[in-house]
Amino acid sequence: MAHENAKRSDVKRHQELLKQKKELEDNRPHGVEEMRRWKHAMGKVLQELELFS
Repeated sequence: MAHENAKRSDVKRHQELLKQKKELEDNRPHGVEEMRRWKHAMGKVLQELELFS
């Protein structure tokens, strides 16, 4: 049972990460400072998504 709950939360987290990635892709900034923050956020999302591969 605990394993099923962990698996379910993994699936939920994966879906949240994909949603964040899509939102970041759709709202890419143009300013230098905003782009740095965007790049950092996207890197974190991609890094965590890699764990699901």
